[in-house]
Amino acid sequence: MRLCAPTLLCILLSLFSGKAVDGYYGQGYWQCYYTGDLKTIEFLFSWYFNKVEYLRYNSTTDRYTGFTVYGEKEAAELNKNPSNSLYLYVDELCKKYRDEYFTAVLKTVKPEVTVSSLRSEPQSHLSMLLCSAYDYHPKGIKVSWMRDGKVVTEGVSSTEELSNGDWYYQIHSYLDYIPKPGENISCVVEHESLTRPLIQTWERPLPVDQKNKLIIGIFLMVLGIALAVAGFLYYMLMSKEQTSPGIALEPTVSETSSQASDQ
Repeated sequence: MRLCAPTLLCILLSLFSGKAVDGYYGQGYWQCYYTGDLKTIEFLFSWYFNKVEYLRYNSTTDRYTGFTVYGEKEAAELNKNPSNSLYLYVDELCKKYRDEYFTAVLKTVKPEVTVSSLRSEPQSHLSMLLCSAYDYHPKGIKVSWMRDGKVVTEGVSSTEELSNGDWYYQIHSYLDYIPKPGENISCVVEHESLTRPLIQTWERPLPVDQKNKLIIGIFLMVLGIALAVAGFLYYMLMSKEQTSPGIALEPTVSETSSQASDQ
């Protein structure tokens, strides 16, 4: 798969387009194509007249090609002289934009993985799980399923890797299966951005009765904590009241005894 630099293309289109007064329209633009690893580069320069391409230079062959009678004559003349080569733009243009633009945008990005249920029926009936990997780069990912530690091959289907249109990709894998109590089902994703396979386990939702028990248990636990805090605060308050200073009786008693002795 080849990747084109649309930003670069738009800039150069504005530089090499022109329209004559009598209505004729000429256009020329550059294109840089890259392989997925950004190592192989192909540079193209095309000439158009009234929306018809009549001449093109290709860096892969380092030659011009004509697509009309006039274009073929021009290509033959240009190919005679090696100094007409435009190969230098592979370095001066395409590699420059690759280093400045693509390395920042097309870096390796880890996928975001989710596992969800598309169809959940009573036991002994077929159910379906969906494993989705989003927003990863570059293209090239492996998604598989495991059931109780063993790779699942039956009932598995998958979409192609889909482009998001922003240099990132997504893929979706489906698993048709018959549920069993206590089983463990996981989606395994392998991608060059990951140092080891990413394993996302399907979290089976609790049955209604167990969910109600869990809610009641949490409520009772919160209520117990609230009562314990209230009891502790009440104990601290009572302790402060008991230890607060009372009326000083000893000085009064001592003073009364002293007056009695004087008499």
